[in-house]
Parts: sequence; structure tokens; C-alpha cells
Amino acid sequence: MVRRFLFSVVFALSSLMATHAWADITVLVPSGSEGDGLRAAAADYAKLKGTKVEIVQAPYSNVFEQAANAGQTKSGAFDIVLMDDPWIPFFAENAHLEDLTPYFKKAGLEGPDSDFLSKSLAICRNPYNTGPYVCLPYVGNAQMFFYDAAKFKEAGIEAPTTWDDVLKAAKALSEKGGGRYFGYVFRGGQGNPVVADFMPIFWSYGADMFNGDRTKVTIDTPEGAAAMKTFMALRDVSPKGVESYNANEVGQALAAGTAASSINWPNWVATFEDPSQSKMVGKISYSPIPAGTKPGSSEIGHWTMGIMAAAKNKQEAFDFMLWATSPEQMKISAERGNPPVRKSIFTDASLTSQEKFRHYPVLMQAIEASTPRPRHPKWPEIENAFGIELSKAVAGTETPEEALKRSQAAVEEITGIK
Repeated sequence: MVRRFLFSVVFALSSLMATHAWADITVLVPSGSEGDGLRAAAADYAKLKGTKVEIVQAPYSNVFEQAANAGQTKSGAFDIVLMDDPWIPFFAENAHLEDLTPYFKKAGLEGPDSDFLSKSLAICRNPYNTGPYVCLPYVGNAQMFFYDAAKFKEAGIEAPTTWDDVLKAAKALSEKGGGRYFGYVFRGGQGNPVVADFMPIFWSYGADMFNGDRTKVTIDTPEGAAAMKTFMALRDVSPKGVESYNANEVGQALAAGTAASSINWPNWVATFEDPSQSKMVGKISYSPIPAGTKPGSSEIGHWTMGIMAAAKNKQEAFDFMLWATSPEQMKISAERGNPPVRKSIFTDASLTSQEKFRHYPVLMQAIEASTPRPRHPKWPEIENAFGIELSKAVAGTETPEEALKRSQAAVEEITGIK
């Protein structure tokens, strides 16, 4: 019996090792279009170079957890992690990421070439825009404002440029819709969803989470209160229950034509322009984030590739990253649905002449006018705390004033900044 048990254990361990030993490099990616794009690129690379690339795909939050655990334990489980850009300070400042400088030098390069958008490169350096490169940009996410131009025109707004414009049209459309149609929709779910939809409004009223030198938390301010007032007004012209909405609910409302406008991410464009998934093909317009008391600014949300400090095949990982972010491969990635980070792809006439890429000029503008989420190693914890309070305000279980006050206190406690 013992002998049989030992044989089973040895066989199981051998099988587990076999599933991982075959890969020259192992890449951790999120579920969804971003990860699917890199999975397809990895398959192309394997055929071209003969390098075996294993893709491990996991839900958004699990990618962070698995990468953080691999970094802390120095397991070498992953060579590359495709990360959301606000995670970069955590991984870099905990020494979980490789400095890419020596790899560029070995390749005879000073760094990434000038075809990359400047904001796309800025987020890949730690500290932001000044430190060494610790990753390369791969998916060019930045929020845009999506709206039904025909409906907005009916409501007396030709092209919204301010949040006052949006509210004027949204109120008229929601009143006319009688509970079946709404002027606006947003993600109000706790944590990342509601924070992502609030931050562009927060910034457009001159608010920010910290002061310039990061010595003070500045959430509960007059500017923050002005942003919250607009956010609550948008809630009032949105569907009931938005405090639990995430990306799917927002995207489906726009695609079904039951909501007229929203802040959204570019990966949804493919859905909106697909007749099998959308009633709004060709009807949704894309514009920069509206202004409040200050010019509007998108939240940048790039997916970036970094090499883990404990990676087993670092040079091969860098070679793959350099290949995957080349102009040729980035065009293929764009055709597969991932927005680019290179000027030459954003302005490629063979793409921009197609209806499904008509948003590219706006998206490039949005990236170049974008703002990164606060570059703090505890950002995931900060975002969660802030998102809990914002979602409570949306749900009406606490007042907007209480939400700002409690958010301020929570972020002060997390960061140790008073």
C-alpha cells in the first residue's frame, strides 16, 4: 500500500514537472482580449524561433496575486508578467522586476525607440518617467468618452466637451426614456471598477489623490467635492443598481442602445462595431474625456510586459518582448483587437481607413493627454479602500461627504501620509 502511494506521489510530481519543464519561457497574462493577443503572438513566436512559450492565463486580480507570490518567494514560476501599469511601483519597488537597461545595451540600443508614444514609455519607468525601464508597453489602453451622437443631438448637444454638456443631454434623455433608456451608465462596483470611472472626473475638477510632492493626501478637498457632485449627478441619470456594475454591464448597456454615454476602454470598440453583438454599429462616437473646471484627462491603463527578477530565462524573455513590441508585430496585435502603443500603427492608413479602427485618432490623443493612477507601491490596497467608499456613495448607504472623508482617512492610514 505504501509502495503504491509513493509511486502515485512520484508520478504526480513527475507529471507536474513535465507540464512546466517544456517551456523556454513562461508568461503570465490576464484573461480577456489582452491576454488572448499575447497568447496568439507567443504561438507565432514559437513557430518562428523554435522557442517554447507557455502562457498561463488568469483573472485580473489573480494575475497580481500570482505574480506577487512568485516575486516574494523567488520561485521563478514566470519569466514575463503582463501587468496593469498601476502595479509597476509595487513590483519594481519590491525588487520583483528586472532593470531592462543592460538588456537594451547588449542589444546595442539606448532604450525603446521613438515610435512609441511618450506617455506609453513614461509608465514603464520607475520612478515614473525618470527611472530605468522595468517593462515595455504592449496594450495601449486609455479611456475615451463614448456617446450616441444622434441621441445627444436630439437632446441639444452636438458634441459634448464638458461634463455640463454631458449632464444636460443625459438628464433630458433619461427623463424621456422613462426608466427604459438612460443618458449615462458607469461602473459603480467596489474597488477598481468605480475608481476607474471616477478618477477622470476627479482630475477634470483639479483634484488629485496626493499633493505634488506626495506629502499630503488630498481627496477630501473642495475640488474633490466638485467632482463627487458631478459623479452623483451622473448616477442619477444612470440605470438603477449601477453600484454593482462592472465592465460587462456598462458595455452591454451601450451595445444594446439602452444607455447613451459612458467613459469606457478601447477594447469595447470591437464589440460595439460587431453586428452580432451590438445594435449600435456605426452609431457610437468617440471623443476625449470631457472637461470639468480643468481639461479632461483619461486614466491610462496600459498592459505592460516585465521580466521577473527570479526568471529562469531572462535573455530569452527580453528577446521575446522586443519582438512582440516591434512595429510589425504590434500591427498584427492591433488587427487581433489590442490597441497599439506606437505612433506608426495609430496612423497606419491601412488600419485607420477601416470602420473598426476609426477611433484610433481619438485614442492616440487620449493616451497623450492621459494621467497615470497614483504611482504608489500600495496602490492596489489604496484603490480597494477608495473604491469601497465611492461605491457606498453611489449606493446611497453613505453621503458623498462621508465617502470623501472616509477615503481620505483610509488612504492616510494605508500610506502613513497625513
